[in-house]
Amino acid sequence: MNVVLIQIDSLNRHFLSAYGNTWVKTPNLDAFARRAVVFDQHFAGSLPCMPARRELWAGVEEFWWRGWGPLEPWDEPLAYHANRAGIVTQLITDHYHFFEWGAHSYQNDFAGYTFIRGHEHDNFRTQPLGEVPAWARRMVEVQGESGLIYLRNVADFRQESDFFAPKVMSAAAEWLGANHARPFYLHIDSFDVHEPFHVPEPYLHMYTDADPARFNPWPRYGRSDEGELKLEPEELAWLRAQFAGKLTMVDRWLGRVFDALSEHGLWENTAVILTTDHGHYLGEHGRVGKPLSPLWHTLTHLPLMVWHPQATPRRTPALTQTVDVQATALELLGLSGGGPHSRSFLDVVLGQRETHRGLAVTGYANQRVAVTSGGWTLLRDHDPQAAPAHWYSLQVGQLDARSYPARTRRPTHFPGLVAGHFIPGVDTPQWRMPVRSGDVLGLSAPREDLLYHTARDPEQGINLAASQPDERRRLEEQLRQHMQALGVPDEQYARLRL
Repeated sequence: MNVVLIQIDSLNRHFLSAYGNTWVKTPNLDAFARRAVVFDQHFAGSLPCMPARRELWAGVEEFWWRGWGPLEPWDEPLAYHANRAGIVTQLITDHYHFFEWGAHSYQNDFAGYTFIRGHEHDNFRTQPLGEVPAWARRMVEVQGESGLIYLRNVADFRQESDFFAPKVMSAAAEWLGANHARPFYLHIDSFDVHEPFHVPEPYLHMYTDADPARFNPWPRYGRSDEGELKLEPEELAWLRAQFAGKLTMVDRWLGRVFDALSEHGLWENTAVILTTDHGHYLGEHGRVGKPLSPLWHTLTHLPLMVWHPQATPRRTPALTQTVDVQATALELLGLSGGGPHSRSFLDVVLGQRETHRGLAVTGYANQRVAVTSGGWTLLRDHDPQAAPAHWYSLQVGQLDARSYPARTRRPTHFPGLVAGHFIPGVDTPQWRMPVRSGDVLGLSAPREDLLYHTARDPEQGINLAASQPDERRRLEEQLRQHMQALGVPDEQYARLRL
């Protein structure tokens, strides 16, 4: 069985008609959902972008040990296993973080990779800029040099096909045309619908009549309902319209990939997995982006759709996580040897069962966690004073980026480094590195628990932590058992008040 794994970055579940949306036009995704197995309880694990990718690449629930970083030398990614079995592998992406210091190495195991340059603040082009166009003035005011980098990168865009998602999906379709006659694993990682929410016509005005010169397509992360980052309702509405426009553009060009599968007769011997790394706040819960705020479902409850030629199209309530995609893709390829925390849900896809996990756990390294059993969700803040925070890795120098100014050389000496064996199942010695945590947001104590009955309150607007203490304690105990099964560092119990 061939495998095509499609990641659409920051893809909000609630913007898809398969999950109840009624106003965003995504005909190709709609058609795919009708022929696929649609998962209703799929959740993020480690956040944000690169932690999610290590989960998916290597099957490691990483946020208990470290945050944003490269693959570790002991990881055995999907492409590594496929290559050893003689399966041709290809990564096609415009996700520039793969090629930055601190998140490097993800492409190394692929037999080939295509990198579309220039998204967000990829250090790509250096030519002088002329006048800042009207649509970008607010963006440059807010983002400064990052906004100028993006403008230099897109200065020669003249038509829709120049944009990033069209290039990524076109390259994937072309690769399928040249490589379809042999077993393959194709990984498509589209940085869109990630910000900047910059789109050409007809998408720019597809969902709004507002003048784009009035607004900023790349807002900073944080509170949108108060403080210096507050956004008025009309700007939030415009941002949602631009997100929707970019999603419609992604959908149109994704159709090229689906057409290539049809043209080369691949649907009958190819599995297609479509998902994302995380969602993106666009005013929900008074937030924009993916800040270190409570991990509401807007950010963590993700779309997952799987085509398998022997599967019956349907919806499934099985509880799954990002980390499970690795073992599933390996089993589809006829391989074994998934990462330590990945559990294949292929039996769910094939209709052999409708259950998978009993608990989904999402978190930022040394920060908040979310625990859901499907019907109930507990959002637990960390206590920054309860125990020191550490990262565990072989690679010194990947410490929390907030510790150092952007685009500066990282120090080469870190006080407090300790070498040893800290990660269960890993024979290679690792470094234990002290990191900052909590004081990033000026915190000295954890915030209150938030408990939601998500089956009755899907928008998570009614906190039941005080009125349902037994349910809170039940989820706490499930979280403790999950942590014990993984062998997480001892300090995490204190930091999470367990």
